[in-house]
Amino acid sequence: MVADRNLSHNTQRNYRDAIRVLLRFMTERHRIDPADLTVEHVTADVVREFLQYLEQVRRNTAATLNQRVSVIHSLFRFIGRHIPELVERASQLQAVPLRRVDHPTVPYLEKAEIDAVLATPDRRRRLGQRDYALLLFLYNTGARAGETAHLTRGALDLGRPASVRILGKAEKCVSARCGTIPRRSSASYSAVVWMAQLRRRCFSTCAVNP
Repeated sequence: MVADRNLSHNTQRNYRDAIRVLLRFMTERHRIDPADLTVEHVTADVVREFLQYLEQVRRNTAATLNQRVSVIHSLFRFIGRHIPELVERASQLQAVPLRRVDHPTVPYLEKAEIDAVLATPDRRRRLGQRDYALLLFLYNTGARAGETAHLTRGALDLGRPASVRILGKAEKCVSARCGTIPRRSSASYSAVVWMAQLRRRCFSTCAVNP
């Protein structure tokens, strides 16, 4: 998942959770201990029963069901690639269809909407200045909130143009531009400094990973 498919940490955790739920289902419904479970136990019919269990008992949405099916597809694609005698079984499992889901269209914000978001923080207060800086930083770099939370001062380069090094999927470091307007670059720097200070306080007072 890391070396070949370059999946993010969140996706890796989703895969882990899906397999845990499947193992729990096999234990409760089919009385098969995870230590005794073999590939032969997981048939297409069992997977369909598993999806019915997720929908009716756990009340999972269609999107979650598809996520679980995708994990099973990937697992058996991997198994079929490495164990030739299980190719047919893997093909049967990969034939279990996904549920149809109508994804709502997520439009981009217009300039007036972005300006309204940036105008929300009260910049007369220190907390508002911080929030404004963070919003500008996210807007200029396109970084995710989770990626931004782990930045340090050393990640920012105030050259022309200013940029920031972001640790993305599979621990790969990518460079994102902070924007060419000095005011925005300054705000981006303030945001990174604030996050670095917050991390330092958390480590010194709570000894926990923020």
